[in-house]
Amino acid sequence: MRLEFRVLGSLRARCDGREVDLGRPQQRAVLAALLLAPGQLVSTERLVEDVWGEDETLWPKDPVGQIGTHVHRLRRALGVPGLLIAAAGGYRLEVPRPAVDVFRYEAEVAEAVALRHQDPVRARDLLRQALGAWEGRRALDGVPGGGAERARQRLAAGRFAAVKVLLDLDLSLGRHAEALEPLAELAASHPHDEEVHRLHLLALHRCGRTAEALAAYGALSERMDRELGLEPAQAVVELAERIRRGEAAVPLRRLPRPCQLPPDIPDLVGRAALVREADLALRAAAAGSPVVGLSGPAGSGASALAVHVAHVVQDAFPDGQLYATGGEPGVVLAGFLRALGERPSCEAPVDELASRYRAALAGRRVLVVLDAVADPAPLLPETAGCAAVVAGAEPGMLPAGAVRLAVGPLEPHDAYELLARIAGTERIRQEPDALSELAAICGHLPVLLRTAAERLAARPRWTVAELVSWLAGRGDGPGRAQ
Repeated sequence: MRLEFRVLGSLRARCDGREVDLGRPQQRAVLAALLLAPGQLVSTERLVEDVWGEDETLWPKDPVGQIGTHVHRLRRALGVPGLLIAAAGGYRLEVPRPAVDVFRYEAEVAEAVALRHQDPVRARDLLRQALGAWEGRRALDGVPGGGAERARQRLAAGRFAAVKVLLDLDLSLGRHAEALEPLAELAASHPHDEEVHRLHLLALHRCGRTAEALAAYGALSERMDRELGLEPAQAVVELAERIRRGEAAVPLRRLPRPCQLPPDIPDLVGRAALVREADLALRAAAAGSPVVGLSGPAGSGASALAVHVAHVVQDAFPDGQLYATGGEPGVVLAGFLRALGERPSCEAPVDELASRYRAALAGRRVLVVLDAVADPAPLLPETAGCAAVVAGAEPGMLPAGAVRLAVGPLEPHDAYELLARIAGTERIRQEPDALSELAAICGHLPVLLRTAAERLAARPRWTVAELVSWLAGRGDGPGRAQ
């Protein structure tokens, strides 16, 4: 039995070529939420909020019961046993990702972006094929609820970014005449998008319409000054100057590739299994936007592990790595946008910044690392080809499909290895009993073990037993040995 689902347009389902009646709008909203997380458990609470919003006063009398009714009707309509499964606290739709058009589309876009500089012809063909999957201008057209609306906005931003990449490729391949009309339409509908206007000016210039290009630049400059109090971006200004000088060959602007990762920790031990699991999850970014969450008690080294994992998978994200520790979402988003080559307004609301951020990421392969950020949700890329590593966030703050990894104390032999690497193998080997006591005082936690080992390294005449005695005299336990 062959099932196919369409999200890029009106929500549709076909079973062995037969169109499936998906029922009432709210029933379709439930299906949309499950389709966008195939194979993953979607909680009943999330389904209720996706369909009726977060304001409980707007919910029906028995929202959980209504969700159950919608699921029952969807099962009957789809007619495939074992497809829609009830699990603890929610439901799971066991459908392969390639059966949903949006995941095929996002994989093709990610592949095109990866080939953008090495094989622009192939990249252009892939983008045209991917964009051809859209039916109409809106994803999930007619599906109600906040969940569908958020998905619509994300997919619209990604589509806009993919179209810009396609038109950029057209110009790089000498197809300026073909790109001119769609660029003119985009420039008219996006009066403040400087990248669109830069490409439009370039297309006009290369089509021999230099006077129109300069007039368009003048109009853009005047409009930005009047409406935003800004000058056009430097890349647009430089292009206009080159056009004025009559220079026909105008190089296309390269997108910045930020690398904000802190240095990797040189002596990480005891985390090989966690690193392998995170590596496997993050390298699946071409088929989605995975999130890996690392959490553990204070001193467990989740932050250092997040940075180490990011360095391990850095090659899979050639368009850059973004990093933030703490900070308000709006401040962090503005910084990320600047690193990606955008010019955000400091006064823009978080929702607007988040939308611009995901649009800027669309078509790129970027890794985002967040450490001790209270609300990571606005900072997660949610863009195929991108991924995130989150350290220190509460489990409930991560999306439903996140891979959650627990970072606990080290095994005794790993704790001894860490101490030996920093304080010296011979020194550690001479006092096994004191070493065991020191590891116990530190709770086998890497941060505390590292602090203890560094104290030993800084005091070459101290024995391990003397350090243990000193810590015991101070009443130090794991919480104070830092």
